[in-house]
Amino acid sequence: MSHTTMLEDLKRAAWNRTSPVSGQANSWEIRKDCLGNLVRYNDFGNRHSPFGWELECIVSRAAGGSSDPSNLQALHWKAAAVRAEPQLRMLSVHEAVASSR
Repeated sequence: MSHTTMLEDLKRAAWNRTSPVSGQANSWEIRKDCLGNLVRYNDFGNRHSPFGWELECIVSRAAGGSSDPSNLQALHWKAAAVRAEPQLRMLSVHEAVASSR
């Protein structure tokens, strides 16, 4: 399995934990993260977009969480940046892909 395919699988696993936005024509493309922030699937990793998002551990690695797909969520990049403090370090995409092999 290629790096791109594994990353896409991790993104989709996290995206499945987002919520649909009522009244949105394409309920898959634009959704809400667990905090209610609007995120767009195609804006993954884009910190210049108002809808950008990142992969984030539900239970942080520092608190004993894993980078298993079941512990990943889609989180708006601004919320992820706030959680990136040392005790709640943000999961990098490369770590997630490497550990899911």
